[in-house]
Amino acid sequence: MPYAGGTELLLILKMRLSEYDYLVDLKRIPELRAIRLTQNHLVIGSMVTHGVIARDPDIHREVPALAELCGTIANPRVRASGTIGGNLCFAEPTADPPTLLAALDAKLYLASVRGERCVSAGSFVKGPLETVRADDEILLRIEIPRGQQTARYVRQLNGHRSLVGAAAFVPREMDARPQVWLGCVAQRPVALPNTEAIIMGSGGVLDTDTLRKAIAADIAVLDAGDDEDVSAEYIRHVASVVIYRAAAAAAEAAGKKVGP
Repeated sequence: MPYAGGTELLLILKMRLSEYDYLVDLKRIPELRAIRLTQNHLVIGSMVTHGVIARDPDIHREVPALAELCGTIANPRVRASGTIGGNLCFAEPTADPPTLLAALDAKLYLASVRGERCVSAGSFVKGPLETVRADDEILLRIEIPRGQQTARYVRQLNGHRSLVGAAAFVPREMDARPQVWLGCVAQRPVALPNTEAIIMGSGGVLDTDTLRKAIAADIAVLDAGDDEDVSAEYIRHVASVVIYRAAAAAAEAAGKKVGP
């Protein structure tokens, strides 16, 4: 059984939910722990820990939202051992990185004896604890297009985990499509097409009332159920607030005026 940081695997083994004859530590493979810049992409190896991402100067410069998020995940122990690839492949429903990476239009590269293939971050998670990765595949790296400094991630915690998380990327070019995604609510991260369309058509001024109406339209079709602590109605309300904050912050970072 190959494993990454082992933060989730250790809990599963302690609870005797799984049993394996062998464990293979993927962190010993240097290329899986590398961070590098190409002409068009920021490339992050799947075994890079959250703590390293939070401190890396290239990531701070290219995608500050990702560095900030990884610097606040869980606690220092998890950030020191937990990896970005392990977080993605475990697909825990309240995990934050899958939502932000979807908004960043990141590509995930998987490898097996059959070769290498690429899937989008937005389509990688199929549902709770389930991804499109085959059992014999290993996640190699994440490639994020450069030039996404305006991306923002906002979340609302419920205890030690995220109740709602929203990611928004608004490009500075008026004709480029923004990305707005919601996570930790439905079975997997979901795109918010009404919100994206309003931002794209807003020109240099993003009207707050129009933005809130678009968010409400996306929330209306959201598959949100009751949490163990709070109602679905409350989750929808929090989601609308978090989405607004992420979208407005990204729009302002892109040079738009946000207001009536």
